[in-house]
Parts: sequence; structure tokens; C-alpha cells
Amino acid sequence: MFRLLFRCSWDCSWPALFACAHTRRGGGRPNIIIIVSDDQGWGDVAYNGHPILRTPHLDGLARDGVRLDRFYAAAPVCSPTRGSILTGRHPSRYGVNWAYDGRLPAEEVTLAAILRDAGYRTGHFGKWHLGQLSRTLQQGSGGAHKPSPDRYAPPWDRGFDTAFSSAGRMPTHNPYHYPLDEGGRFPPRMILSHEDLSTDPSYRWPENYWTGSGCFVDEILEGDDSAIIMDRALAFMAEAASPFFACIWFHTPHTPVVAGPQWRERYAELSIEEQHWYGALEAMDYQIGRLLRVLAERSLGKDTLIWFCSDNGPSYVHPFGSAGPFSGRKGTLWEGGIRVPAIIHWPGVLPRGGVVDAPLSTSDMLPTVLALAGIPFQPPHVLDGGDVSPLLRGDQTRRAEPVFFHSPLRRADNPWADPDRFQAAVQIGAHKLLTVDAGARWKLFDLDRDPGETDDLAPLHSGLAEALKEAYLHWRASCEHSALGLDYAASWLD
Repeated sequence: MFRLLFRCSWDCSWPALFACAHTRRGGGRPNIIIIVSDDQGWGDVAYNGHPILRTPHLDGLARDGVRLDRFYAAAPVCSPTRGSILTGRHPSRYGVNWAYDGRLPAEEVTLAAILRDAGYRTGHFGKWHLGQLSRTLQQGSGGAHKPSPDRYAPPWDRGFDTAFSSAGRMPTHNPYHYPLDEGGRFPPRMILSHEDLSTDPSYRWPENYWTGSGCFVDEILEGDDSAIIMDRALAFMAEAASPFFACIWFHTPHTPVVAGPQWRERYAELSIEEQHWYGALEAMDYQIGRLLRVLAERSLGKDTLIWFCSDNGPSYVHPFGSAGPFSGRKGTLWEGGIRVPAIIHWPGVLPRGGVVDAPLSTSDMLPTVLALAGIPFQPPHVLDGGDVSPLLRGDQTRRAEPVFFHSPLRRADNPWADPDRFQAAVQIGAHKLLTVDAGARWKLFDLDRDPGETDDLAPLHSGLAEALKEAYLHWRASCEHSALGLDYAASWLD
């Protein structure tokens, strides 16, 4: 029973899948914008009930679009999640298991490349984090991006015509400046506890914005980093004939978190750290509002599909991010580490005020976007995501197939992954099977009744737990074969 139920998660009839695609009434293809925030927890938006933070533009997007209340990052850290967005595949299939781990291989077929072949102009703006952007220049604090031919994988070689991209993190205000501590020491404070927003070039942040092979922006960039990213994205949209595809991948609110005075003033009654934290998030929200205004002014609102999400749960290096009612944070497969805020918005095609509470993931974005845009695609290898547009339109309320997760565990004393230990999960309906100790113990939760994952039901429902574990092991074997370059044919499960 469960084998048949789980089959279509990785063995779909793709021509049939896209035959039911919906496009605009006029028959043209939509502009597509994917917005990704960095380390923004499920609770770090006002529309999910945050008592302090103001996010009026995300609130409006959620009110006017479809709110995805059980949307999951494919991984609990950023690089693998970003890879899943562009490929529709679990990142362990091609070796991107953790932050700074591996690169997006050239053999992977990306959403950008598919859309470019379909006539779209494609652009990436902000944090890339899927490989090095230079063959010769070291990037990143602590040598995180040492030049290596094996890790060179820039967006302009992965389907993007235009780029304004960094390999990794940057301060969220004055992005080319070190936010040092009060004694002028490096490494930087995770969140500033002072107001020094100097752009002194002697304290240059060790990352650049790259625009092409060997080309980076060398001028000192000042002001809100989200605004700097949006400036370039809007310029691309103005120059690109429709349709266009834009990835706007903010650094906010990943550390180092910094906010300008105009945004800190809105939280003046709070501590200086909280002013920087909430101010940076509201500054990002303002840029999303700016995008919506520009689209409306250019009469592109009804012709543009926008998908917003975060790349994982709130950071574990400071206490300010919110996972809402969920357990865990970034780096874990507890709900707080992977359930993230998400909205999809396309006026006239998707319902206004819709809510989806079935489990969806970032791996679903590629097949769903292509289906909505009416672009046929025959994947050359196994996909983990599926077309969830019937759920988005309200034609379905339940998802039959499960969503699988597998990730290394973070080391206890540093942010890097431990290759000898893993965590895994399976989500289907209200149920979640979880192991955080490399399979030594599996726990089963009913997330509708127990969103905090405190009541292990595995002893009471051992049959369900075993069936979900078997499905996970079956899926995991497929991922391991993919990692060897041996993707199974569609008939493998027959």
C-alpha cells in the first residue's frame, strides 16, 4: 500500500504532469520572480503573529496571494536548499549536503537554463552560495571560498544571463564593510551592539558582488544591502523584454545583521541588537513592497508570478529569530529548522487569500513554476519535487506523496557538518517520522495536534512508523545512486 502511495514522489509521468499546465488568460507566459530570504524563521513575519516585527508588504502579499503554511526548505541550511530550488532535486543527489559544501554541478539542469531556452531573460541577484564565483580570488571570511577549479560554479554558467551575486554572506548594511566589535576586532559581531556604520575601506568585507567571469563591483557600496540588490534586479527587469526570470536572494537576516538608522529608529524602545535585527528585516520587507509598486506602475502585476520563501529556519548563533511554535532552529530537521514562511502570488490565476496546509518543499518549485507557465519539460534524471499547482489553485487539499529529508548533523562545537552522522525525516499528511541520531531511533509525530514535536507516537503506531521508514530507505537508495551518476530510469520501481 505505502509503496504505491509513495511512488509518484520520484517516478512521475512528466509529460502528463505538464499537460494540465495553466497560464494567463491571454496565453502568454508570466514573468517569474523567486525571492529568498536568508535564515528567516517561520515566525519572523507579522502575518504569522510576530508581536514586534513589522512586515506590511509580506503581509499584503500573503493576503493577496496563497499562503503556504507548511512549506519546507529541502535542507536545514542554505546551500542545499538553494540547489533544490533551481533543480527540483534533493541536493544530496549531486553532492551539496551542507553550507559551503561542493558546488552545483554543470550537469544539473537548472530552472534558469530551462526558462532561458524557453525565451526568458534570466537574472540572479544577491547570495548565490552554490559554488565559487572566481577561479583566482579568495572570497569569504576564514577562507571559506578558497580558489579551486573543482568548486567554480557561477550563476552565469548555470543558466543566468545577468548576475549581481556574492558567493556567500555579507553584512546587511554597507555590505563591503566589516561590522567590527567595539574594540575594532575581527571577527565581526553577529548582530551589532553599537551604531558604527562606517565604510572605512581599511575594513573591507572579504566578499564581492560579481557580475561575470573575472568581473566584480569594486566600489564601496553603501546603504541597505536589500536595497542594493533590489536596485540591480529592477534595472534588469526594466531592460529585459518580457518574459523574464529573476532570482532575488537577499542576505537578510543572515549574520552579520546590520540596519541603517532610519530602520533602527522604528524600534528605538528596544536594545541596540534588537534594533538592528528588526530594522534589517523591515528594510528587506520595504524592498519587496518597492518591487510590487514598480510592477504595478509598469502594469506587470497580473503578468508576474512571485514566489517568496526563506532558505531555512532561524539562526542558532543568536536568539532573535523566531521559529514560531516549532521546536529546533537552523541546522536541524525539527520543524523550526525547515518549516519556513512562504507565499506564492499570481493575480487572476491563483486565488486571493488562499491557504495551503499540505507539506510542500523548495524541491517543488521547479516543476510547479514550469507547469504554471505552461513550459513542457522532460527531466533527464530523477526529480524529488512535483507539480503542486492543484493545491495552490485549491483544486486539492491533500498531498498523496510524502516529502523526504536527509541531512548531515552539525558538529557540536562548530558550524560544519559531521559526515559520520545524519538526520532524516518523512512528512505525509499530518504525520512526520524523524531521526536525529543516524537512525538509532525514529520518532513519529502528529503535527496537527503536536506542532512542537513533543509526543512520540511511534510506540502506538509502529506499523505506520515502519512503513514510513521503509519508504525513506527506498528513497535514500535512489539518492545514493544519483550521487554516483546512476539516476534510475522511470521504470526502476516497476
